[in-house]
Amino acid sequence: MAATFAHLDRKGALLFAVIFGLAALSIVVSAIVAVYSGLANTSLLNVPLTNLVTPTLGEGNSEVIKAAYATAGVQPASLTSAERYLLLGSGLLGGLAGLLSAATLGLISWSVYRGTGFGKQLARAVGISGIAVMTWGLLGPFMEAIAHHSVLDRIGLLPERETGAFFLMELNVWPIAIGLGAAALASMFETGRRQQLELDGLI
Repeated sequence: MAATFAHLDRKGALLFAVIFGLAALSIVVSAIVAVYSGLANTSLLNVPLTNLVTPTLGEGNSEVIKAAYATAGVQPASLTSAERYLLLGSGLLGGLAGLLSAATLGLISWSVYRGTGFGKQLARAVGISGIAVMTWGLLGPFMEAIAHHSVLDRIGLLPERETGAFFLMELNVWPIAIGLGAAALASMFETGRRQQLELDGLI
């Protein structure tokens, strides 16, 4: 029975290794397409409607008591080089974080399949992917906010400073949480590796 479960575990680990490998490949392809699209076209920006005259959502519908739009999607006719590269840089940071995460998960699954354990290289890979995710979570929205503000100011749609929405940076917490979790996991892998080395030295 134990041998059967061990065999199933190895097959499951191989399946996950293949899935994460394909995910990493798809991320690379998506990043190439996104870069090409970003160089050829302008991006769709979320513009706050604080200082824009827009119809109320559900206007004229007796079943809607109160509703309103928060943002509008605006595609500018052109982008400056700085704006374009800031938006591309943010997207590439996200692609790199996703690629490293998928590759690391695939490496973990492959290590389980081969039964080689979690060595020093794996702990390092987990730590690097965690740093990449945190960097994207912090730097990506900041780069997007700078680009968005530059575009909105140039085309006359930037909200007034008094509205309290002058700097429109959306910061997601989950990339930071994932990065911290990856750092903790890398530390656990490294501790386990050192304990295994000490145990092997005693035998």
